[in-house]
Amino acid sequence: MKFELCDEELAGLEQELEDAGGLARLQTLAEMAWHLRQRDSLRALKLIAESERRLAIAQAAGKPLPPPLAARLGLRLALAASEIAVHFCRLDEAHTQLRRARACLLGLSEADYAWAVGDCWLVEAALAKASGERSRELQALRQAESVCAASGDAQRAGIARGVACSEFSISQSADEHAPAASGASVAGGPAAEAWQLAAQAFPLCLREPATAAGLFLRAAELARGMGMRRFVCIVTMNAGNAWLELGDLNNAASCFEQAAELAARTGWPVLMGTSQTQIGRVLRHLGRFEESQTVLHEALALLRVAPPGTIKAFACSELALTLLSLGQAPASVAVMDEAIALYRAAQSNVNLALNLVRQARAQAQLGATEAALAAASEAQALIERFGYTALAVELAEALAEVHRHCGAKLPPPPGMTAPSATIHFAQTALHRGMSIPGWKPPPALLAYLADAWAEADEMAQAYSYARLARLAHEQGDALKLKDPRTMLHLLGYRSLLAARASEPVAPPSLRPAVEPTLPASGPLSAGPESLTPKESQILQLLARNYSNKEIAQSLGVSTETVKWHLKGLYGKLAAGSRRHAVTRARTLGMLHSGV
Repeated sequence: MKFELCDEELAGLEQELEDAGGLARLQTLAEMAWHLRQRDSLRALKLIAESERRLAIAQAAGKPLPPPLAARLGLRLALAASEIAVHFCRLDEAHTQLRRARACLLGLSEADYAWAVGDCWLVEAALAKASGERSRELQALRQAESVCAASGDAQRAGIARGVACSEFSISQSADEHAPAASGASVAGGPAAEAWQLAAQAFPLCLREPATAAGLFLRAAELARGMGMRRFVCIVTMNAGNAWLELGDLNNAASCFEQAAELAARTGWPVLMGTSQTQIGRVLRHLGRFEESQTVLHEALALLRVAPPGTIKAFACSELALTLLSLGQAPASVAVMDEAIALYRAAQSNVNLALNLVRQARAQAQLGATEAALAAASEAQALIERFGYTALAVELAEALAEVHRHCGAKLPPPPGMTAPSATIHFAQTALHRGMSIPGWKPPPALLAYLADAWAEADEMAQAYSYARLARLAHEQGDALKLKDPRTMLHLLGYRSLLAARASEPVAPPSLRPAVEPTLPASGPLSAGPESLTPKESQILQLLARNYSNKEIAQSLGVSTETVKWHLKGLYGKLAAGSRRHAVTRARTLGMLHSGV
């Protein structure tokens, strides 16, 4: 029996089932149940129940099957039931069924024994992964690869090899495991090739994201015709993640849409929770932070059935980023600590490095310099060890943030020629990104550089980066879907749409690509901490009726720099004039007493 069937082969098996009777029907039922375990797991469970009933009737009638055949069918039904139980996160049941399958091994013929042992190890690896037992999972994969290679079954050998390479590449245990073979021709057919393409893609996610996205999508296409629904869903989401690394929200959203629709059809809570996490992620990138927070809490509720592991860690890390965007840095740090602990326990080095960088940034905003530098240092060691090129960009951005908030306490970096460490690291991020194929400078990074140069009173550089930021925004808007409501609908998040159904909608040509999300308290999302130090100083002087020239003399900067900061100040206060800005600041308690 094959480990995976293509759609055409499955259609042939379906016809056999309709025509078969007696013992032939029982055998076909067991085979059909196995091949529907991912395509339609609820129907597979019905076929398993029918098979068990027929076996019980034959036993009661004194007509038991020959022992080798009974063992073969019993093993196949138990393995199918175990894998389906894993998908529904019924892990005790999955353990019981796996033990039952292994008990059948002794009754098998010699011809069946080799592939059956390999199948047991592959199902055990899936169960260990769902249970969060990383060491057990990797050990099971080593056993599966060895046994399947010796079985002479090219498909099983190729699949076991690809699964093992994929999982080891996530931990980046390159010294323990050779990478999957590349090339157009892979022994074992489409199922094996899909796994081995994924194995090639995983190490490239933070080195060459565009290449990784292409490999993941090719793998998904091959696997789709083999009915490997969970695999298709996961690698499609991974392709979306790679597109996000490149700042391509349009392609990312398309991937997440496909994955969300497929996950919903399976009914598997963990897969649905994972795809819900991706929806929350897209909402955050759209600037819809409160909605993102709601969705991510829903995702974590779906994931309650799962033990601690990388899936929960992913949801926690995304929630932490959303909380940070909402200005809730202390809560963000606490949630990210949980994600980091889960990734560390799972030996998921690529995700550990990524989230350490994010934690460094959040700690910097809290002024926790030592904690920020410790997280950045650990992340840098992982980046250098495993060559996470794309992540080195985010690390430089995080270090810019550390120096921006804590720079007075820190020595300048070696070889610095820029006016400040903040500019040095932000420009390092830009230069590193430009060396990555397909990378586009994020508007936020360019705007950050513009503000940093303005802080240094270098207005020519500030205006240059501001123009680049504006161009990047315009180009980015051209790539995004024009209606965020449409995007949410495509992603399957209909509850938000229903709540907003009564809102008047402007024609698409008049509506911005991304609608701003404002908190209930008004347009200012934070208190005085949302202003830069220079903006806060200028605000106090503005309240004393200082002119631009007087403000410039008081602060020792040019009048052009004052105008620059006034523009930012007006935007944050939603004010249209100097008087309006002062009135708004007094209302919000942002002025010193007596001013």
